[in-house]
Amino acid sequence: MKTKRLMAMFMAVFLGLSMGMTVWAAKSTTATVPVTLTVSNEYRAVNVTVPASFPVEVINGVVVTADNARITNNAKTGAVKITAISVTDGAYKVGSYDNFSGAQTIALKFNGCPTTCAGKLSITDQAFPVIRAGENLPLTYFAKVSGDAKNTEGIEAAKVVFTISIVE
Repeated sequence: MKTKRLMAMFMAVFLGLSMGMTVWAAKSTTATVPVTLTVSNEYRAVNVTVPASFPVEVINGVVVTADNARITNNAKTGAVKITAISVTDGAYKVGSYDNFSGAQTIALKFNGCPTTCAGKLSITDQAFPVIRAGENLPLTYFAKVSGDAKNTEGIEAAKVVFTISIVE
């Protein structure tokens, strides 16, 4: 009988402790929640080659530029378009091609669209038409350089930034 009582008491204490633990666990708990990531790439990459540089040389006062510059659409399908061109100052200040003046100044004209100062060029659809897949757009460019240009080689006179967009 004592064994039964002892066993009952042991079970009562164990049951009481178990209930206490349940109450304690209800005050603090942790949960693991997964993070679900969905990525939807519904764009077509632009695959275009632009010139690595636009070389300008002044030889005995005559300005010479390259005659083989072009932008190539390397895509197998789809078309692209030059939607903006900006020219920023480098070692020289970007000036007006049509009203050229100033010291340490360079002015450029791309496919007939001239710089007026540093910043965006005013471009036309005729000068920069749509470039179909596998085709290229020849870039004819001219430059004017101020007469105070010193004998130098390979300085970065200005920078040209093309914005190229996919044509839907």
